[in-house]
Amino acid sequence: MPGKQLQGFILFFHGVVVLAFAITLYWHWHQTRVLGRAEAALVLLVLLQIFLYACFVVFPGCVGWVGGRWLRDLLRNAADSGWNKRLPDSRWWWVLFLASITVVILECRIDPGFRWGLIICASHVMMLPLRTALPASAVLLAAYLFNQFGWSRLAMWDAGDWFSKLMTVTPFMALFLFFGRMAATSAERGRLILELEAAKRELELARQREGELATLRERERLARELHDSLGHSLVTLTVQLEAAQRLQSADPARAVTLLGEMQKLTRSSMEDLRRSLANLRSPGLGDRPLAETVRTLCAEAAKRMAVTVDCELGARADTLPPAVAEVFWRVAQEGLTNIEKHAQPRHVQVSLNFQPKAVLMQVSDDGVGLPADAEEKPGHYGLRGLRERVEGLGGTFTAKSSGKGSVIEASVPWIE
Repeated sequence: MPGKQLQGFILFFHGVVVLAFAITLYWHWHQTRVLGRAEAALVLLVLLQIFLYACFVVFPGCVGWVGGRWLRDLLRNAADSGWNKRLPDSRWWWVLFLASITVVILECRIDPGFRWGLIICASHVMMLPLRTALPASAVLLAAYLFNQFGWSRLAMWDAGDWFSKLMTVTPFMALFLFFGRMAATSAERGRLILELEAAKRELELARQREGELATLRERERLARELHDSLGHSLVTLTVQLEAAQRLQSADPARAVTLLGEMQKLTRSSMEDLRRSLANLRSPGLGDRPLAETVRTLCAEAAKRMAVTVDCELGARADTLPPAVAEVFWRVAQEGLTNIEKHAQPRHVQVSLNFQPKAVLMQVSDDGVGLPADAEEKPGHYGLRGLRERVEGLGGTFTAKSSGKGSVIEASVPWIE
């Protein structure tokens, strides 16, 4: 049964029970036509029975009702502060259960028509665990026998009478407990189904968020790759074009050489762009050895800038994992490009050192240094992209100005 229909059925059942108490009370008054002490006591007992039923079944069963939470808090506070000995919730259940049975027995002493109230007490036991339901069922059975036959008749029963009555009543109690277990199991399954549906919705939302995050990461990756490949080539072409313009009249042969280098760089950039468009991935270090590739970068940068570029790489540079080697190659590439474009140095140094627990690359120069907000300038993605690459491998990245020039450092954890 769907949740809303089940809730509606339960509320309807509660209403029927309360109405049955009122009808039984009205029928008693209709038969007696007298409003004496017994009738007044019966009215008070019925009101108390309705109150116990509300406390016992209605409020705790309707979790969303404010009254249910208020009542449980009230009982808990009474147990904590007003009593010498704290009564746990299970003991409060026994207090209410025994009080409900006592009220029904007192009602039956006035009018036997209220004996059906023991069925309501039995409904209290249905949804309980067996360790509580079995003793509660025994108490309920004893209350039924006492209410039905009284102490005097029970005292005269022999073993056969007890066996006969117990065999008559016990199967009904067992069947009642069985239906209670079925109802409890059904309610538990319903709760699990609701949890599974909620988990499914959460999973769908998480999958959606993951897709959005993957798209964002891919956009950031493409921005980094385009900057590191095509962006570097365009920067180099711009620097060489400016140099060629200056040398066109002073040193035409040197200008022609620069134009030839720019032509080669343009063709190489076009090949890189074609591969990027074909694979949606910018060409990286690939299978090329790190040491040789970085030395080539340093030699080309030294030739273009006409300065000294020292390249000091450890003997184990080519033993690094491909992902780590790729990051260090990008650090060297971006560092040399920034120096060529902004630093105006006289000396540049690129080093790769193996430390006990990390590998450290430094790209330093003696030029004008880096501005304080070099990573935050809009449109400048190089240093920001390097930081993302290095931190993606669990490393650290710093770019700062030293006393003479600037230093870029990238450290990646490494255990031999």
